[in-house]
Amino acid sequence: MPWTPSGIVTLLTDFGLRDSYVGTMHAVLLSRCPQIRHIVDLTHGIPHQDVAAGAFQWAQASPYFPTGTVHVAVVDPGVGSERRALVALDGGHAFVAPDNGLLGAVLGEEARVFELDLERFALPSVSRTFHGRDVFAPAAAALAGGTPPERLGEPVSELQPSPLPKFARDPQTGALIGEIQSVDHFGNLISNLPGDELTAEKSGLVCHLSICGRTVLLVGTYADAEDGEPLALVSSAGFLEIAVRGGNAATFFNCGVGEPIKMEFSR
Repeated sequence: MPWTPSGIVTLLTDFGLRDSYVGTMHAVLLSRCPQIRHIVDLTHGIPHQDVAAGAFQWAQASPYFPTGTVHVAVVDPGVGSERRALVALDGGHAFVAPDNGLLGAVLGEEARVFELDLERFALPSVSRTFHGRDVFAPAAAALAGGTPPERLGEPVSELQPSPLPKFARDPQTGALIGEIQSVDHFGNLISNLPGDELTAEKSGLVCHLSICGRTVLLVGTYADAEDGEPLALVSSAGFLEIAVRGGNAATFFNCGVGEPIKMEFSR
């Protein structure tokens, strides 16, 4: 599929909105590519240097954009080091990010990945601390302006794997074992147990979810539980989510990212 930009660029960072960092990235994008139609700020509230949190949010949002979108993620604890800056093409979308696992969470097996040629596509003077402005925004502008990803650098055969945790299945009991991988704005605990793994279980089995030593009711919607009652359901992201009807599950269970969970099945 030839690269045909849509004029849309998305940004995801851990920069916050207090400083001018995000606005400066907008400035570089628009200065270098005035034909950009929309810059969409997915979020700039990723916890500082939390690559896994950035990878999770990026993977959830990017598939909903039209073909030709340029996606930029800058959660970069290794800024200024020898870590590579990468550009990728996957399913008609272009991705720009440091090589620290962010791309490993969003790219499919057919993706083509390239190491960005900094001499050609970065700003003339590259800061050791602000590659979002000096490296990734100019690369995204080049892509948005029509430069194919393969012209931005040499091919890469390997990249850092996704930092997101994987679930397991107990070979003896069939139980699903995972952990909380994200806590959203409402305090809902989003696990790494895929919803399709739950619905794919044999009919007639009863699901028992345990977290923090408590058993939680598995329901279809939030409204299926009483006010203040903990519940579990398949989230909009497609993962098992633990919530509290009208409350905050992170506070209720006093837990967060990394908390183990277990789903067992019985008749």
